[in-house]
Amino acid sequence: MNEPTIKLLIATDMPDSLAAIGQMLASEPEIEIVATATTGQEAVALAKEHQPDVVVMDYDMPGFDGADATRAILLENEHTQVIMLSVVNDVDDIRHAMRAGARDYLIKPLQEGELVETIQWLIRERREYARMTAFVEKLRKAYEALFWDDKPVPPKVVAFLEAQVAESPGERLTLETLAVAYARNRDWAKLAPLADMLARMEENEGEPAA
Repeated sequence: MNEPTIKLLIATDMPDSLAAIGQMLASEPEIEIVATATTGQEAVALAKEHQPDVVVMDYDMPGFDGADATRAILLENEHTQVIMLSVVNDVDDIRHAMRAGARDYLIKPLQEGELVETIQWLIRERREYARMTAFVEKLRKAYEALFWDDKPVPPKVVAFLEAQVAESPGERLTLETLAVAYARNRDWAKLAPLADMLARMEENEGEPAA
């Protein structure tokens, strides 16, 4: 399944920087520049309007500086990934930006591929977190279905647990949950080999290290 396009907002009052960033991203079809801002206040307003996935912003901006703009943007949408740019490698500026919520701080001039790699890394990390959050929520619902009463576990819940075991066969908590589901449904044919597997795992855990 194709991932959705990465929406990008660029905030800089330097035309040369804007042109350079646009050139860097021109060959990246998965990244779409949805808006550009020339002041900190404009960056905040456009971020609220367009809800970008990533904001690439100069630290030194007219009006709000990059850190203040970052703080305001994240108050509207905490999932936005902010990449700060600067020509100065100043420790205090970096600390200020990171405390405001910036995810990375890059020094200009940027190396070839540096910005694209940073954007892709941040989005990959955010999407993985979203997938993990969705998985945990499904697992929570599966636990509720298991332990709410003594009724048989719904087939959809069993299928979900089986899929998770197939994906991560060594995850003991999921294996034990699936075993409970089989026992509740009196599916002894499936429970027997799973119980043997869990017993072997427990024996191996109890063996002293070589």
